[in-house]
Amino acid sequence: MASGLSGSTIKSWFQYRCERKTRYEIMDPSELAAVPVARDQREQPWAALGVDYENRVVARLARDTRVLRPGHGEESLPERQAIAFLKGQGSATYAAQVNLRPRGLPAFVGGVDIKLRRSFADLVRRDVQDGQLIFTVIDVKATRAARAFHKTQVAFYVLLLRAMLTELGVQASVAAMGEIWRIPDDGDAESDRWIVEAFALNPYLRLVEDFCRSTLPAIAAKIVVPGRDDTFFHVYFKCEQCAYLPHCIEAVGPRRTPYVRDVSAVAGLSHEAKRTLQSIGVGTVAGLAELGAGIGRIDGAGWSLSRRADQLVARARALRDDAALPGTDPHTFLMPPRADAAIYLIADNDPVDDTLVTLGYRYVDDGGNREHIEVLPTGDRAAEANALVSVFGRLVADLEAIDAHNAALGDPSDPASRYAHIFLYEATEALALQNAVKRHLDDPRVRTGLLHMVRLFPPDEVVPEPEFRGMQHLPATALRSVVEQLFALPVTVSYDLRQVSAALHRAGHIAITYQPAEGFERPFSALLALDVSRHLREGRGKGPDTDAIRADVSARLGATQAIADWLRAEHGRRVEAGQPPMLRLNKQPFRLQASFNPLDAGDLDVLRAFELLENRAGLLDTMIRLAQPKRVRRDAGRAIGPMRLLNVSDKGKYSYLLFAMPRECEDADIAAGTMGLILSDGDPDYVLEPRLWRTLGCDIMSPWSGDAPNLLRLRMFRPSFNGPNFQEVKRRAGQDGWWLDQSFVDFNSSKADAFLSFLGAQVQP
Repeated sequence: MASGLSGSTIKSWFQYRCERKTRYEIMDPSELAAVPVARDQREQPWAALGVDYENRVVARLARDTRVLRPGHGEESLPERQAIAFLKGQGSATYAAQVNLRPRGLPAFVGGVDIKLRRSFADLVRRDVQDGQLIFTVIDVKATRAARAFHKTQVAFYVLLLRAMLTELGVQASVAAMGEIWRIPDDGDAESDRWIVEAFALNPYLRLVEDFCRSTLPAIAAKIVVPGRDDTFFHVYFKCEQCAYLPHCIEAVGPRRTPYVRDVSAVAGLSHEAKRTLQSIGVGTVAGLAELGAGIGRIDGAGWSLSRRADQLVARARALRDDAALPGTDPHTFLMPPRADAAIYLIADNDPVDDTLVTLGYRYVDDGGNREHIEVLPTGDRAAEANALVSVFGRLVADLEAIDAHNAALGDPSDPASRYAHIFLYEATEALALQNAVKRHLDDPRVRTGLLHMVRLFPPDEVVPEPEFRGMQHLPATALRSVVEQLFALPVTVSYDLRQVSAALHRAGHIAITYQPAEGFERPFSALLALDVSRHLREGRGKGPDTDAIRADVSARLGATQAIADWLRAEHGRRVEAGQPPMLRLNKQPFRLQASFNPLDAGDLDVLRAFELLENRAGLLDTMIRLAQPKRVRRDAGRAIGPMRLLNVSDKGKYSYLLFAMPRECEDADIAAGTMGLILSDGDPDYVLEPRLWRTLGCDIMSPWSGDAPNLLRLRMFRPSFNGPNFQEVKRRAGQDGWWLDQSFVDFNSSKADAFLSFLGAQVQP
């Protein structure tokens, strides 16, 4: 069966690792039509953007040096000109859109019935060193980071170029470095500027050659005919930009019964896990739902399946029964049970311009709710800074009012005290906000605002205020993580607010759902789609306008609030029924940190804010990870347990403890030399209390000769071992309930704060 291989196919494989996509791409269009295979034929804005950016870059390059380019209406450089360029003829330094297709089949794709399709290198540079021709292959990408799959595409072009030079009998070599010309970090895709990212080719050449010799023949041999398709596929979030998604998504759609619905529909299932399930004859939602969690212990079960089996089975049962079922964890430490003032944020980022497209804010208390939404129709950085100041100015003002109320009461135990908390649906939105702030640290308004941001965190020893010492709360909650911990929902992906809110609505839990209007719906996420933001910013009039986007953000804010309200109500219902509490993040009435005065900020205060904010970011990240259930921490390799205490001995100023750890923990990401280790029973009373970490600290010792792989030796400072905190841990953990976690260690903040204080004293009049 004749088929074709191109550079885009190579890039696609290393980007998606999808056997089906690769098989379809090397098939002739007439073969696909005969199956038939549905394909999205719409123009993709991101693809058009890439072509436009490349054309601008090459046009600018041509103004500075000699570039051979295709004529008007031509797809590639004429073959005659390309051959002359490769033979060293003419004065041009660059050639654009060179069709790198040798007449014969190169050796690296031998052993398979396949042909080469046209593969156009964006640019080839010709240099002469010591009389020797040297060519460099360049790919122009409208991206802000050169990924591995971009580099494999360049490597494929290099292999083709080598074959062409051999056929032409040209004595030349190809440079050992390839180049990606991409959008500068401070630029945008609408300009003609670029930055060169050079990389060593050899590792990527080996990847491409190994794929063509070992993997490609097996893929090409897969039978795809009407009524039969032997290709392996897995539908998940990376499939969103695939042209064949309309074909594959039918297999996981809700219109199929659970007994024929592909197991890809189970949220969180990996490629590896699906292959394992198929090897034992389980390929449907119902098939997985009927298994027990013991499926994770079968021979060949990989990391994902072995450590998430119970969660995946629960989600499959939720899909089978179309019901919201209890999850694998009965409680969460990521969300507080009370929020007298709830703040909801939404942020959409355009990865091309690397700026925010939307920023939504909703404040809810017993007096009602207020909402403010910014939509940025351009990628202008000044407009983004203005939006940040506008939204965060409201947030700070609202928190200052709560702080003033609680300060006037003077007693955190007063029933009139007010609790505040920040909610997002997806943690990605918090990252988008963080990066937006980083982009504007040269703006005095944003830079001074760092002081306000620091004030969201209670201080610890860096700025001693005993009444607030210790991190007693997390400032924000990503609701998706909470829902995933507590419930198994009939959704194919929990990232999608549309699916999650609809599932909770069908179960009678919430009254408001996010129902995206035409043009906004995405199969795997509720965040603003790239094509929506590109249509808005390029002014092509093809997508939703500013008002429609603002309405979409408002709808997502409403659904996010509905989910948070229900979670708190469900927690209250369980407590009233005498059941264990569901939401267990212990928050105090809200108070701003008082160590900095944002209205009287000097340069040293700003530097101190930078340092302390960095400290808080690291501590917050650690706290969020430690707030996850013990099982999740262990499965991610960040904790070891439950361990059995075998022996304790004393020598000098240390106590030495010997443990037997579970077999699945032998490859944990914790080893000798890891700093900040704490030994406890794994209970949040200890791992979420930074003030106790010092009393639980320990070190991993090197194993003794002859130690079995499951033995772990720890060393603890004897006063800590004999102290009341650890003795209470020892009583609670018993012999078999021990856990080892990694806390947060920061050696720099206190030193930096002391140094800045010293400088401040020196400049005092």
